[in-house]
Amino acid sequence: MAHKTFLEPVLGMSGGQVLDFSNASFANFFRDLNIDIYDAERYPGFGDSKANRLRAFWKSADDDEVATSFIALADYVEAKQLAGNSSIDMSPDQLARLRSIALELAPAPDPVANAGTAASFTTEATVNANRIQIEIHEDIYSHIERYLTTGDYFHAVEESYKLVREKLRDITGKERATDVFNSSAQNEGHWKALFGKAAASSDAEKDFFRGIGYLHLGVQHLRNEKAHTPASPIDPNLAIHYIALASLAYDLITKYVSEELITEIEELVTATRRGYSVTRFYRAFEGGRWIDALTLPAGLASSSVRKVLKSKWLQEADFTLSYDHSNIMLMRLELVAEELTQADIDALLEYPTIDHRGNSQEAGMLQFLEYIQQLDAAKISSRASDWMTDKRREWGEG
Repeated sequence: MAHKTFLEPVLGMSGGQVLDFSNASFANFFRDLNIDIYDAERYPGFGDSKANRLRAFWKSADDDEVATSFIALADYVEAKQLAGNSSIDMSPDQLARLRSIALELAPAPDPVANAGTAASFTTEATVNANRIQIEIHEDIYSHIERYLTTGDYFHAVEESYKLVREKLRDITGKERATDVFNSSAQNEGHWKALFGKAAASSDAEKDFFRGIGYLHLGVQHLRNEKAHTPASPIDPNLAIHYIALASLAYDLITKYVSEELITEIEELVTATRRGYSVTRFYRAFEGGRWIDALTLPAGLASSSVRKVLKSKWLQEADFTLSYDHSNIMLMRLELVAEELTQADIDALLEYPTIDHRGNSQEAGMLQFLEYIQQLDAAKISSRASDWMTDKRREWGEG
């Protein structure tokens, strides 16, 4: 147990004791976790004192069991302190660290983050007979909307291509496609930054990456042509095709979200939750006020990144481990709230919330839904609205 030097004094184990437990209450505490702490065959060695039983448990139990016990111990201490009749001397920082050790030990829900995360596509396209309807990438559309609204198609095209070059520069440090991919799209030096891997895993994937390079070379040369042409009216149909091309080029280099960015954001969320006491957290969580105090990574400004993270975090969301863990899951989703759909919200209400001891670990869902409703009421279905009403009634608020 790597954290033994911290845990033993914090849990008061020096005299064979553990916190304020008696032998009977200690056994009952672990029995509620479906653990027989005095099972010497399962947890052999050390001795029979409470502290020794705990040391044996740490040595022989699996990480998931130990993590569960740490969360339960933290909940136990916090409940006694809130009740005002506790003799346990454990500071909020020590409680937070105990919970953080549990999160370190708990098995990761999805190993995909270890290699970064990619989306299949972040914009949508549909076909109806010979008509194709394509969603322009949100980052591009929000930048050129004012030109499209006024019919200034020349500058709409020019600015969409400019944004593609700027994104290349953000990712690779170079904005000219010829510098990033070379003139024949064979330079692999920036593949890791663009696609999350330094080398293709197959000839087909290599061709795909080169194809993206050629697409960006096309954007560069088309933009060069526009740059050397005086601003003049452009056929709207041709302009829309140009913009769709820019949107595709932009989309294909923003699908990948690096492991470093994912880790930075997730660690920021976890550290922020640990920095609050229980009562302070729920005050800050209302209305998303906790976000206002953060300096968020610039990458979150991209809808591509938010959509990839939304998909990842919805897949990983687990509301059965602890209140703290449920809080962290919902905090992550608040950071990508703009990308959540009504279907996503309804699906969240179907996630299990009961832990293996039969206790509900749902915590913060009402405040989360109220925040979503505040941002966009249309994302709250009648089902979600009914859930919120029932929850307020349960709490005596409605």
